[in-house]
Amino acid sequence: MAGEEAANRYAQAVFAIALQHGTIDQWRSDLRDIATVLMDSDMAVALADDRIAASRRYEMIDSVLDIPPIARNLAKLLIQKDRTGAARGVADALADAHAGIAKARITTAVPIDEAQQQAIERQLSDRLGKTVTATPEVDPALIGGSIIRVGDQLIDGSVATRLRLLRRELTA
Repeated sequence: MAGEEAANRYAQAVFAIALQHGTIDQWRSDLRDIATVLMDSDMAVALADDRIAASRRYEMIDSVLDIPPIARNLAKLLIQKDRTGAARGVADALADAHAGIAKARITTAVPIDEAQQQAIERQLSDRLGKTVTATPEVDPALIGGSIIRVGDQLIDGSVATRLRLLRRELTA
């Protein structure tokens, strides 16, 4: 999940740059190339190996990626931050942002059925003005209710949180 959140943050930054310069299609292509080199190429293991000097790994990137310098800088940043495994997620998140798709994670105390998931997706889509696709998760510690995360937004309607807040009020 942390890798997915990091990929979304990088994609948001790239999306802002791409919108500003009108280069979304170019960035989509560049991100596919970056993901291929960082994750699927013969040198992917070496690029992720922090025992190899960063300067050497950057040289490798410069020699194989024929993309604009700003995109190569993103590849180098992913190497520097030990996020090479997030490269494909950045590409996917950019494509989703461009298409107006938001991903949500719905955590409930008990499993929800398809109809409940679709109803939540519809409500979130209406609220956010985007097409929302959700992934359900179960966490019995919530006791009841749900926690919904869409990007950096959190909607916490769990019983566990309500009980924690009530306890805090009573002890204050």
